[in-house]
Amino acid sequence: MACNCDDACRDLHLYLDGEATVAVRTAISAHLECCPSCADAFHFEAQVRLVVARCCCEEPVPESLRVRVLQAIYTADP
Repeated sequence: MACNCDDACRDLHLYLDGEATVAVRTAISAHLECCPSCADAFHFEAQVRLVVARCCCEEPVPESLRVRVLQAIYTADP
């Protein structure tokens, strides 16, 4: 399975979450090795996840923020 930039970006979150199939993981890994732009996006997303995880563990999220985020998610266009 060949992977291009569109495929890599579309499946990046599955890849980062460890939910991508073996074929998708293999294709994205190969693509990240030869595409600096997608590799940069991967590293950026990975760092964002680390920061969010760290912040979520250090202090509780205010209920008002949680409600606003959930509302934004449910009202966003797919």
